Amino acid sequence: MARITKRERRKKAKREALVALLCIMRTVNIVLSLYMLITELISERVRQRPRLRLNPNVYQHQIDNLNRLVRGTDTDCHNQLRVNRYTFMSLCHLLQQNGLEESRNVTLVERVAIFLWILSHHTKNRRTTFQFWRSGETISKHFHAVLLVVLRLHNVLWYHPEAIPANEPDVRWKWFEVQIISSVQLL
Repeated sequence: MARITKRERRKKAKREALVALLCIMRTVNIVLSLYMLITELISERVRQRPRLRLNPNVYQHQIDNLNRLVRGTDTDCHNQLRVNRYTFMSLCHLLQQNGLEESRNVTLVERVAIFLWILSHHTKNRRTTFQFWRSGETISKHFHAVLLVVLRLHNVLWYHPEAIPANEPDVRWKWFEVQIISSVQLL
């Protein structure tokens, strides 16, 4: 067996010292990383972020909103839906007789209220979702369901004006006849 020179022994010792130093540095790095992670987790638990309390009855907001709209005062109902409470309930009854049914999660009254809300305020889906606490898909689906039933009732709901005869005894109508004739002559 050959003997190792002093120079080679020093190189080997330096290499072993360098490997030992790298191992120690890696161990210290892992320990510091774990320490920082643990302190961050502990500080997260200590400084809890303020959170809003959720109502245990999620649907109570929807019920309260609907009651405020429909079962409140006639003024509130008229201001929000453009009909008084009696007319609103009559419309609900008429639509129910002609095929509009309650869905699993939305009552018939709420469906009609959503429909009238959108028509009366000429509003977008986003604002209606906020008002009625429903998703945009739900609002759109129920609006179109009520719209289809209303369109089926066009003979009942829309007023058919009658022409005023030329020999109408009421004086105020003669001016409208003149306006119609003059506008026809212009064309």
